[in-house]
Amino acid sequence: MRVKPFELLTEEGKKFTHTDLYGKYTILYFFPKAGTSGCTKEAIDFSNEQFEETQIVGVSKDSIKVLKNFKEKHNLKITFLSDSEGTLHSMFDVQEGQKTIRSTFILDRWGFVRREWRKVKVEGHVEEVKRELLNMIKEDLSLNKYIEWRRARRALKRDKIPREELEILIKAAHLAPSCMNNQPWRFVVVDDENVLSKIHETLPSGNYWMKNAPVLVAVYSQRKLDCELSDRREYFLFDTGLAVGNLLIQATQMGFVAHPVAGYDPVKVKNILNIPEDYILITLIAIGFLGDEAILSEKHRKIENTERVRKDLSEIVKWNV
Repeated sequence: MRVKPFELLTEEGKKFTHTDLYGKYTILYFFPKAGTSGCTKEAIDFSNEQFEETQIVGVSKDSIKVLKNFKEKHNLKITFLSDSEGTLHSMFDVQEGQKTIRSTFILDRWGFVRREWRKVKVEGHVEEVKRELLNMIKEDLSLNKYIEWRRARRALKRDKIPREELEILIKAAHLAPSCMNNQPWRFVVVDDENVLSKIHETLPSGNYWMKNAPVLVAVYSQRKLDCELSDRREYFLFDTGLAVGNLLIQATQMGFVAHPVAGYDPVKVKNILNIPEDYILITLIAIGFLGDEAILSEKHRKIENTERVRKDLSEIVKWNV
């Protein structure tokens, strides 16, 4: 769930909206009534704990005045929101009748709820929240594990892939950005054995392994479908590449190998798939589940699990030239 638009007032009477949640981690917690023993202990625990790069926001139906007195009395390091009309209470479903259910939510920098606790017991709660928060931040600020794991592997199983799962891959590709939202990418998803066998005949010997793929996706486009800018900036290839990148990461997340290749006879494949002559068949993507490396040639077995080789960052990036 992502937090919907709202506007409330803090204990200082200042406006606080959903946009104040963006760009930072937030611990958003709901409590029944300021000044009661449980609510006081919880607020003090949150205030005493060190939460780096995280804002603590407490929500109750108390008035601004009550919340201001509560904060000053206990020297609390929390932003309090007065939700007297129950706007956020309803959004987060933390009410039973008129009673507030003591609840805590961790929101990420986009305002998505990533962790939640309901019917909270105060003792030890803040420590647990901090552990979860630190783990979440560590995960978020690390290299995406699916980008890191993705490889152009060749050992594929012939197992069929449900079309509804293939459709998710295309949807992921289709969400890529493009110049002026032109969406120049086009796809043909091939899972019919007769059509696959025809495409197999267009492959060079080095791409023998593609014949095990239960699905091939043909990716094509045309320069007129996208922006044609100065200095030879024809965006259709760039934007279609972005779409393919989305597909590869989505496929990795779903447990598939997705391996784009350049080795095929583009004219023959276009004829087989009825792709118009004036379109460029940019790539074929072999998709399947990871299989037994024994089906590969000796050369490909050696490179299937070798360390990924990348140039040093100093060779490919400059800062503030």
